[in-house]
Amino acid sequence: MKNDRIASLFSSLGHKHLNVTAALSLLGTLTVVLLYAIDTREILGVSVWEKPLKFLISATVYATTFSWLYAFVGKGKKLASLMGSLIAIMLVVELIAITGMASVGSTSHFNVSTPFNIAVWSVMATAISIVWVATFLLSAGLWNSGRMSADLRLAVRWAIGLGLAGMGIAFTMTPPQPQQTLPENWAGVAGAHTVGAADGGPGLPFFGWSTEAGDLRVSHFFGLHALQVLPLVALLFSVLIASDRIRVATITGVATSYTLVVVFTYVQALLGHTIAQASTLVALGSILLLGLTVAGLTYRRASNTTSGNVRGA
Repeated sequence: MKNDRIASLFSSLGHKHLNVTAALSLLGTLTVVLLYAIDTREILGVSVWEKPLKFLISATVYATTFSWLYAFVGKGKKLASLMGSLIAIMLVVELIAITGMASVGSTSHFNVSTPFNIAVWSVMATAISIVWVATFLLSAGLWNSGRMSADLRLAVRWAIGLGLAGMGIAFTMTPPQPQQTLPENWAGVAGAHTVGAADGGPGLPFFGWSTEAGDLRVSHFFGLHALQVLPLVALLFSVLIASDRIRVATITGVATSYTLVVVFTYVQALLGHTIAQASTLVALGSILLLGLTVAGLTYRRASNTTSGNVRGA
């Protein structure tokens, strides 16, 4: 039984176009790593290749994840196949725009300094909007998939909701900031991921998350990558935990905590507070305890329901 669960979790990567995009993104990642090492040019205090590298890694993981999930789609397979192809194409479009702008030493996001840059930014915004819609429609075929075990399906449902929410957070970065619209401050930039300071200040290594102000990229990152974290948690628990009830309860607790982390980091950023402060650890500790409580209550409820059914029988 356990071996069957593990085999289902390692179902083959099933979408050809997503596999191609994942392979191209991985190749691009390896190429940009080399450029990152030898090209000394910088934008906003970091390597010109840092943003393309992060997006290439993310696209590799995203395309691989949905190629894997596609194998579990039951009803609506044709629509899911079309949406997978659309995701694959739009990811490539976005990566070309980001990498192309970096190669000429220019920013891609929020850049409205020239008509050409506006066009590039518009193409990127359109591409990622299409990815969001296509992800939503592909995910509809996964919601009640009978090809997943109950615990994996639960994890995937949470992951889909958080993943779409995390992607949606990116849209809240695009409106022009009040100070950006003032004539004396105009620098050809409309939108920002930092709240309470200008983009490009001190930040965590590689991630770049601001260490002096709020940063919407934190919640965006955690929300988006729930698509990988929660199914992996389900995989781990399928190996370590034999009881179905304990697995479901534990996944529920982990997913609850993960959701609260996304909400907390989003609100924290809106308030202009950096993640790099002591109060963040206190909040995360409290969220962990709440998740454990939810797991315990979920298990207790399941046990009580089972006992009641036995007595009723």
